[in-house]
Amino acid sequence: MDSSISDKLENELKKHLGNALPAHAATDIHAALELADTLKSKGFGFHLKDLCPGSPDQTRWQAIFSKNNDEFTADHPDASVAVCSAAIGALTTPETPTSLS
Repeated sequence: MDSSISDKLENELKKHLGNALPAHAATDIHAALELADTLKSKGFGFHLKDLCPGSPDQTRWQAIFSKNNDEFTADHPDASVAVCSAAIGALTTPETPTSLS
């Protein structure tokens, strides 16, 4: 994955989460799932779906955060990028506080 994508995602998330952002969330699925747990603790629902189940040569993941009947969805071949992208969508809506830290 292009490191500039992960840097951009993490910089944007840091604006909203500050020190609550797990290190390497855009490149490490374990850290991305910690990010999902952080948002879940703030009232968001979360679901990660494999869009290419059983495919030996294709990967595509869809991450969904939900709150107040709104869904924030992103998909990407890298699950951690999908989670971070969906999280940014969830955190940048007018109804969501700008900081969750």
